[in-house]
Formats: sequence, structure tokens, C-alpha cells
Amino acid sequence: MKLFCDKCKCEFVPSPDQMEHLKNSQSKGMKFIMIACSLCGRSFPMNPMSTKSPDANKKIGDGLRCPCKTCSGIISYVEDATGFWGCGECGTVWFDKNDLFREIENISRRYSYRRKVYVKDKNFGFLPVDLEKEPKNYENLVESEWNDKP
Repeated sequence: MKLFCDKCKCEFVPSPDQMEHLKNSQSKGMKFIMIACSLCGRSFPMNPMSTKSPDANKKIGDGLRCPCKTCSGIISYVEDATGFWGCGECGTVWFDKNDLFREIENISRRYSYRRKVYVKDKNFGFLPVDLEKEPKNYENLVESEWNDKP
């Protein structure tokens, strides 16, 4: 895992102590910590829940693009009595991770640009790509799905 320093604008690998701090912060649900860049030495604020560290984040599926036709929303894991993944844009929910991943596979087969927003990982299923690596016109492409026949 790499972190991005907002001071020197470089990526760096956190030290073992920093990784432990991140994991502890994530397990407590903390949304704000300060961390020091190993390159420039300056500290910067970060949300440990937003790091792309699946081994430290039990909420696999967070940050994925919604796999529903015509929806380009972002999925979040909602912790309640049952726990589920949901899209705040279209309102679709998945109570089973495998159902969510099956829908991702189906929409990816149908639309090649959809494949570009997911990374398949053998240990964690699907992970989101960084937003800057998504097709620049992704939302427009998804919106054009309204014109497709079922």
C-alpha cells in the first residue's frame, strides 16, 4: 500500500508503525488522523477509512462503482444489524458480497468501459480503480446506457 502526501505531492510506503496506526484507526472507525510523510517529513491529515488497504479494511466493496445499468454511483458498506452494500445514487442494495460481484461481472461483460473501473483481485474479489484512472467520460458513457435495448 502507498499513501499520497498532500504536501510534497509524492507517494510513499508507510512504515510498519504507520501501518499499525492505520489498521488500529480503521478498526476504531476513525475518520481523521495525522501521518508523517517518509519523504518530506511533514505531517498531513488523512482519513484512514479511505485508504485502499483491503487487508486492513473489512468493508470490501467500499468505493466500487455501482454495477446497475445507467448508474455511475459509488457503493458503500453500511453497518447495521445485517450489514449490506448500497448505492446512494440509485438505492440498490446487496446483502451478499457474491451477488454484488456477480452483477459487476455481468455489467462488465456487456460494457467494456465498465471493466476499466474495477480491478479483480483473487483474494478480495473486486476493488475500485483510482478515480483518476477511470475513463474521463465514464459518467456520460453510463448515462448513454438509457438508449440501449434490454
